[in-house]
Parts: sequence; C-alpha cells; structure tokens
Amino acid sequence: MKLKENSTIRKVGDEYMMVSENGSSLDYTRVVSLNSTAAYLIEETKQKQFTKEDWVELLLDKYDVEKERAEADVQSLIDKLIKEGLVEEE
Repeated sequence: MKLKENSTIRKVGDEYMMVSENGSSLDYTRVVSLNSTAAYLIEETKQKQFTKEDWVELLLDKYDVEKERAEADVQSLIDKLIKEGLVEEE
C-alpha cells in the first residue's frame, strides 16, 4: 500500500486531520480525523510503500500494546483510509 501523494496531515489543536489536496486547494470533503498514533504511522510511511505488518511493527516498537490489539487497530485505520480514497492498494 501507499498513501496518495496529494494527502497531507494538518494539526488542529490537539487533533490531526488528513486532507486531500486537489491542485492548488484542499478538498475538505475528504477529511479524516486521526489520533496521534494514526498520525505517527502515516508520517513514518508517507513517502514509501508499506504493509499492514509494517504498521503493526511500528506500533509494537513504540507502544506497550499486544500484537492482536495492534493488528486490529491497524486494520481499522487501513479500512478507513481506503474508504476515504487516501491510500492506494498495490
């Protein structure tokens, strides 16, 4: 998978928003609210190919979390990004 190149993360207060850029403007119809953990995963892999397993490993390395929980959380994030058209599956 790879994040679409026209996507950026904006921090608004304590929240992170992932938005799709459309040429010279932002497409606010494609805004996804992210927590800091999701923003961390996206920032770590924003310019390269990644797999679900890559994100799970990033979570396991950074946080004290069980592998099953990390896998479920990563799958939920991937599903959300695919639904919003912000990630390309390859």
